Amino acid sequence: MKYYKEFQYHFGDIVGERKKVDNTIYSLDIETSSYLILHGRILPAIKYLELTEEEQKLAEFRSCMYIWMFSINDEVYYGRTWEDLKSFLVRLDYYNSNKKIVFIHNLSFEFQYLKSIFNFKNVVARKKHKVMKCEMEDFNIEIHCTYMMSNCALKLLPKIFMLPVEKKVGDLDYTLLRTPATTLTEKELGYCEYDCLVIYYYIKRELETYTRVDKIPITSTGKVRRELKELVSDDWEYKRKVKKSININPHVYNLLQEAFAGGYTHANWIYTDEIQRNIESWDFTSSYPYILVSHQFPSTEFQKCIIKNKNQMLNKFAYLLVVEFKNIKCKYYNNFISQSKCSKIVKGVYDNGRIIEAESITITLTDVDFYFILDTYKYDSYEIQESYYSRYDYLPKQFIEFVLEKYVNKTAYKNVEGMEVEYAKEKNKFNSLYGMSVTNMIRDEVIYDNELDWSERELENTEIIEKLNEEKKKAFLSFAYGVWVTAYARSNLLKNVIKLDDYVVYCDTDSMKLKEGYDKTVIEKYNKFVIQKLKHVSKLLDIPYEKFSPKDSKGERHILGVFDNDGQYDEFITQGAKKYAYTKWIDKEKIKEDTNVQEIKGKKAKILEITVAGVPKSRRTRFKKFIRI
Repeated sequence: MKYYKEFQYHFGDIVGERKKVDNTIYSLDIETSSYLILHGRILPAIKYLELTEEEQKLAEFRSCMYIWMFSINDEVYYGRTWEDLKSFLVRLDYYNSNKKIVFIHNLSFEFQYLKSIFNFKNVVARKKHKVMKCEMEDFNIEIHCTYMMSNCALKLLPKIFMLPVEKKVGDLDYTLLRTPATTLTEKELGYCEYDCLVIYYYIKRELETYTRVDKIPITSTGKVRRELKELVSDDWEYKRKVKKSININPHVYNLLQEAFAGGYTHANWIYTDEIQRNIESWDFTSSYPYILVSHQFPSTEFQKCIIKNKNQMLNKFAYLLVVEFKNIKCKYYNNFISQSKCSKIVKGVYDNGRIIEAESITITLTDVDFYFILDTYKYDSYEIQESYYSRYDYLPKQFIEFVLEKYVNKTAYKNVEGMEVEYAKEKNKFNSLYGMSVTNMIRDEVIYDNELDWSERELENTEIIEKLNEEKKKAFLSFAYGVWVTAYARSNLLKNVIKLDDYVVYCDTDSMKLKEGYDKTVIEKYNKFVIQKLKHVSKLLDIPYEKFSPKDSKGERHILGVFDNDGQYDEFITQGAKKYAYTKWIDKEKIKEDTNVQEIKGKKAKILEITVAGVPKSRRTRFKKFIRI
C-alpha cells in the first residue's frame, strides 16, 4: 500500500463510443473509530458497557475517520485526512476526466461520512440513508455499492467467489480509539489494504460476465431481473399474462402495499429469556421459490366487490380486504397479528409487537391472512369494510421454469470442486428471486439534498397512475405476486406452528425451533403435502418432476419446499425477535477463525452463536454478559 502522495497519474481504460467510461476498477474504503464524550472526557465506545445508567444517559456517541484507502485496480493508496482524499481525487480527475465508477462496500455507511465532506447529486436510495449509488458533484465519479451488488459481507466474498485474496479477520481491534494522528502498525495497514483488494478481485470476477464496470447491475436482484427480462423480451404470451395482473388503480395499489408484510419472526413469550435445552431446528427448503412455482396468485386486475363474510368468498378468487374485528383475542401462545400492520387499534394488549387481544382492530389483508386470523383468533364479530377480487392462477410457465432452472443449477453445483464460483452466482440469483418478485416500483420518492439532507415526497395520484401504466406496458412482474408470496410463506409456517404451539420456542420466516417431545408427524404430514402439491403442478404444467426435486453431485435428492432438519442446539435462549443465542456441537475440523468455541471433547467442539439484529457478528460477543448461556 502506498501513501497517496506517491500517486502521479492514471489515464484509465476508456471504453464506449458516445458515452465514454473508464473501465478501470476503482474502490474506496474508510476506517472509522467510535468514541464517547462524558464529562469532557473522550472514551473508547466500548466503555459504554461499564458506565452507570446515569452516565449512559449523559454520554454522547461520536466517530471519526482515521484512514482512507483508494485502489486503482490492485494498487492501493491511502491517506489519513479528508483533505488528503480531496487532493488525491483532484489529481485523479485532472489526468482522466472520463466517467469513473468507484465501488464501496456498504455505501450507506460510508455515505454518512462522505456527505459531510463532498457534495453529491443523483443519489439513488431505497429509503433514507440506504444508498444504492450516487454521483460526486465536483468529480466525474459515480459510486456503486458492492454490498447491494453481492448481498454478501466483505469477509465472505473471497471464499464464496474463490478470490485470490482474503480479508484479514481479527487484525484490526475495533475497540481501540484511533484518530488521523494515530500511528498504525504494518499489520493494521495490511488489514486496510486487503479491504480494497477484496473489492478489486470481486469486481474483476463480475467483469467475466458483464465486461464493463458500468454494466454490472447495482443490486443482486438486478442481476436476476436482467436475465429474466432478456429471456422473456420477445415472449408475448408471458407479457400478456403478466399485463393482465398489474393493477393501475392507485387506491388498490395502496391497499396492496398495506397488505404486504414480511416473514413471521417471533419468540414464544412462555420461553423468552429462559435457557431451553435440546432444541431442534427445522427449516423450509427455499420457502419463497417453492411458493413461486407451486401456488396460485392474483392473475387479473382487482375489481371491487361486496363481501359480507367468508361464506361469500370463492376459492378460485384472490381477495384484498379491509376488515374490522371486534373483541379479538388469540387462541394460542404464539401471537400472529402484527401491531404495525393495523391502521387502527383500540385497547390493544401486545406480545413483542404482536396482538394478544384488543377491543377492536382494523387491518388490510389478503384472503390468505384473513382465513388464518379466523382460525387462530376468537372474536365477537368482523366487518369487511372494503373488498376486491382477482382470479387465481399459476404464474407464467416461463417464469416457473426460470425459477426451477436456478434451483437445479444451484443444487448441481453445490460442493463440486471447480464449480465454486458458478455455485455462488446461481445461489445469489436464486436467493434474489423473491426480491425481484416483490419489488415495489411505486414507492415514495426519496430525496437527498446537500443542504437539507434527507427527505421523502409522497407521490401524487397522477404520478402513481403514470408509473403504474409504465409498469403495465413493460409487463414484467406484478407487485401483487410478492404480496401473496409472503402471505403464503407465513401461512405455511404458521399452520405448523399452531399444531405444535407450546413446543415452538422461536420462529423466523422459514424456520422453527422446537422443544423435545413435539409431534414429529406434523413435519412428516406437511412434507407429504408439499410433495403431492409439487407433483400436481408438475403434471398440470407439463414440467418434469425432477426439476422440483433435483439431485446433487452425490445423488441426493433435494425437494423444494419441504421441512429440513437444521440440527440440534444444546442450549438456546431468546430475548425476542432477531435476538437469540445458542450452543451446539460441531466437528472440530469445521472450526473457523472467528468461531466462538466453548468446549472441546474429542473430535467435537461446542460453539456459541449469537444473533442480535443490527449488530455485526464481530461485535456480538460483547453481548455475552447479558446472555446466560
